[in-house]
Amino acid sequence: MARTSGAKNIQKFENRKEVSSTSSKKIKHLAQSSKSSALDQFKALLKHQKNYLNWLESRHTALNEARKELAELKSQSYRGPKDDTYRKYKWYAEHNALLEAINGFEVFYKNSLINLAKIIRHYVPAEKLSGAVDVKVLWGLTKASVPELVFEHQLYHDLDNVDKACFALIGSKRYNKNSPRSNLRELNLALQAIFQVRHTLSHNHGVITISDKSKLKILGYDATTKEVIDPSKDTLGLSITRLLEQESKGFTSWLLDKTADYLKDQVDTRGLELDKTIHIRLQKLLGNNKKLDNLSWV
Repeated sequence: MARTSGAKNIQKFENRKEVSSTSSKKIKHLAQSSKSSALDQFKALLKHQKNYLNWLESRHTALNEARKELAELKSQSYRGPKDDTYRKYKWYAEHNALLEAINGFEVFYKNSLINLAKIIRHYVPAEKLSGAVDVKVLWGLTKASVPELVFEHQLYHDLDNVDKACFALIGSKRYNKNSPRSNLRELNLALQAIFQVRHTLSHNHGVITISDKSKLKILGYDATTKEVIDPSKDTLGLSITRLLEQESKGFTSWLLDKTADYLKDQVDTRGLELDKTIHIRLQKLLGNNKKLDNLSWV
């Protein structure tokens, strides 16, 4: 008798009315709670990913040693796990971890800007904003945060979009990636290359295409077509996550400094009063800054 195809208790996706989800606390999501700052969430993600990869490595080592001891007790020849199989699945875990780390960095940008927009919204003239939100999205909402609607749909793996959002909020750009005189030119090229690595991992299963190679070459990085990006080779993955963590701190510090400058300008040119609760919220979001402390909070 032929077996029934698929388990009967699994509801077909096309018949579902909801995408299932579970509380972040119960699932122990790699990022911290939504109450944490964007920087803290990203740092937590990198920490948990490192622990995850170390845990996989330790489980492999422990299993290997246990099998060896068992074989010796039974006076049998020891046959360890195949190196090729171990290498394959180790790469797969590192591939997913690196992809999620780079995606997490984009989320870091997005959350930083959305949270900042929520705090200083009333100090930003409406005419500084541009862009469009799908009317279908607006129509389907019963409760919405305007800053989320304005900034969430942006693609922040493009540094131009990061600069555009920053300029709309605080009148400053960090990267200026198309300027040959940018003082962050080396960083700009590195970040663009990392986002290209993300594209390859996400859209090409990690296989370097001719297009990938060309784009990386323009940014100053060599790559071999038809080979697979290897996060563990030459500590590539570690070098990427270290740079992302470093820049997440650098961007946060820069954002705080330029926000203080922007608010001071609003006081000087528009005569606005600064609510001291804004000061507290900015400290929680971005940290401490002397320029911010010295503003005329009311």
